[in-house]
Amino acid sequence: MASEGGFWSRVSGEVKQATERTRREARRAVRMGVLRVDLVSLRRDRTRAHANLGERVLQLWTGDALGTIETDPEALRLRALVQEIETAIRAKRDELERLRHDGNEQQAGSNGG
Repeated sequence: MASEGGFWSRVSGEVKQATERTRREARRAVRMGVLRVDLVSLRRDRTRAHANLGERVLQLWTGDALGTIETDPEALRLRALVQEIETAIRAKRDELERLRHDGNEQQAGSNGG
């Protein structure tokens, strides 16, 4: 009778471990999906900001005021926006890479055990 109780205890423990591992992997997969969507959106925003900046440069050029680009408030705002988006993209890429790396380590650990 004691060995039967031990058996069910082990089975219960293994089921709990499998459930927790599945839950962690699901959370990681969802987070990776959200990061990928965020990256697509940020890249689209960056493309739009580049286009707006290019349009502003063209306006200054056609108005013979290209020399004022370093002090033009709109050009400076767009430049800062591009830099801000680039920083956000790098942060999202780093987080995505970290999640991939953590997932690979977990898979290697579970395959070895």
